[in-house]
Amino acid sequence: MVNINATLIAQILNFIVLLAVLAKFCYKPLLKVLDDRRNHIIKDLDSAEQTRLEAESLKAQYAKQLADAREEATAIVDKANKVGQKLHDDLVAQAQAEKEQMLKNATEHIEQEKQQALLDVRTQVVTLATQIAGKIVDQKLNGPEDQALIAKTADTVLDANK
Repeated sequence: MVNINATLIAQILNFIVLLAVLAKFCYKPLLKVLDDRRNHIIKDLDSAEQTRLEAESLKAQYAKQLADAREEATAIVDKANKVGQKLHDDLVAQAQAEKEQMLKNATEHIEQEKQQALLDVRTQVVTLATQIAGKIVDQKLNGPEDQALIAKTADTVLDANK
């Protein structure tokens, strides 16, 4: 069996003292280091989770801002298109109105010119007819029958003007 002698007891006592020294100076600091490391890892994991949540929140905010910016850009483009279309329609309507006014003015001017030309022609015809008639009357209407025809015609003209 086991032979117990002083050496064995000394070795057992040395081992127990070594365990006590190691427990006092190594085991507790080792446990403290391990606990600190575990706490540090837990803290880092919590921090990483918090950072991940903040990143997701920022990502959602950026996505919302991007969607809002796109909606705003679309609204601005639509508004610009509407303004451009209205401006186009207004310009077309204005051009149409100007065209119609110019046609109306041109038609009126042409009608005035036509009336003036007819008046000028009528005046010239009357003047020429009077001159021709005057020359014919001087040459041909000297007899009593001619004087009766002139009187009859004058009476007819005077009755027509009344």
